[in-house]
Amino acid sequence: MSKICKVTINDEPFLANRGELLLDWALMNGVDLPHDCRSGICGACRVRLVDGTVFGGHSRGDDMIHACQARIVSDLEIAIEAAPEPVALSAEVAQTVQLAPDVVGVDVELPKPLDYLPGQYCKLQFQGFPARSYSPTYPLEGPPHDRLLHFHIRKVTDGLVSSALGREIRPGHRVKLTGPYGRAFFRKGHAGRIVLVASGTGFAPMWSVAVAAIMEQPQRDMVFIVQARSIRSLYMHAALCRLALFPNVTLIPMVSEPQQISHAIQSGRPTDHLPKLTPDDVVYTAGAPAMTDAVARIAKAGGARCYTDPFVQEARTVEQTGLMSRLTGWLNEPRSAPIPLQPSQKPAPMPRGAAAVGVGNR
Repeated sequence: MSKICKVTINDEPFLANRGELLLDWALMNGVDLPHDCRSGICGACRVRLVDGTVFGGHSRGDDMIHACQARIVSDLEIAIEAAPEPVALSAEVAQTVQLAPDVVGVDVELPKPLDYLPGQYCKLQFQGFPARSYSPTYPLEGPPHDRLLHFHIRKVTDGLVSSALGREIRPGHRVKLTGPYGRAFFRKGHAGRIVLVASGTGFAPMWSVAVAAIMEQPQRDMVFIVQARSIRSLYMHAALCRLALFPNVTLIPMVSEPQQISHAIQSGRPTDHLPKLTPDDVVYTAGAPAMTDAVARIAKAGGARCYTDPFVQEARTVEQTGLMSRLTGWLNEPRSAPIPLQPSQKPAPMPRGAAAVGVGNR
């Protein structure tokens, strides 16, 4: 016998048949629930389960659920945090820059500013190529421009899109941008510590969140764990140098491959260097799924709130060398514990607009 369940989304109630998909019944009842892929991958439809039970769409003990995969099995109370509505814009490539042997920076010029939150991501479809999801970012150096979005894209062997960057995809190439998407965006007003964990170009959304957090509270306690494959892939050194000026920021750079440059550049897994987490902490993480899942489990065990979205892969030499030397100089003193980096001068505030633009690759 069919049972009717009461579903309440942000104080909007409607009735639904038990066993039906949450997303379908929300849309049928006029609730404009964000969604995109409908396959449980993109994370656009993730909502918080406040009360009740669903079948599927989440991991055991996780209160964030994919509405497109979750079936209604009881009365439900669902919360959706406000976020900008996705839009579609025609844009073009402004420039491509080789940031590391396996990472390309792509700047996209928009006809008007995009309203999005630090940590969110967009879909880019370069003309003649399939769409891919990447996180817009705050510049590694210098101030942002409100009609220029920066993306960091990892080059994938035989990748249809990434292998064409700088070749077929060059300045002037047309791009269709849709977004923003994602629920792992920066939440304002948190008084406690923020812990950021990034691997590879998952650094992009995490750098965006870091800038927004520092802009909100320059004296904020923050731990930022950054993992790259090798020293040459640690392309985010310029950004880390900027964060090092703030007194309560602890940076923990890591590489997967053995290196002899600095004792301060750690090895192992990012989870090996997580501080002890408490309910006063908020954790943001982006990168390889195995890593983000592990971080989320540790955060849950410590009672900390954790935000993450699914991560799907896909001439500056002298300047970079100088910046790497600066970073290594700041980090190179051997220590047995992660180093809280103290400013060598009075902290300079980042330019206005930091919370509006960030860095990343999904």
